[in-house]
Amino acid sequence: MEKTIKALDGKLGKMVEMGKKQLAYKIKNVREAAFFNWSVELPAASVVQLDKKLTVDHEVLRHLLVIED
Repeated sequence: MEKTIKALDGKLGKMVEMGKKQLAYKIKNVREAAFFNWSVELPAASVVQLDKKLTVDHEVLRHLLVIED
């Protein structure tokens, strides 16, 4: 993730590891997953590229991007 964000001219902020949790249902035959909360600053044009990269990444089961004004 760090390499991807830096490649998109972004700045890494605070990263909080929320630990492993059991999922309510299987996603790609996985029952347990590690959860992270990243604070990142990106140019507006790079947000779409990051979303596409997270969607394609086989290690990321689900992701959510929240944009602050």
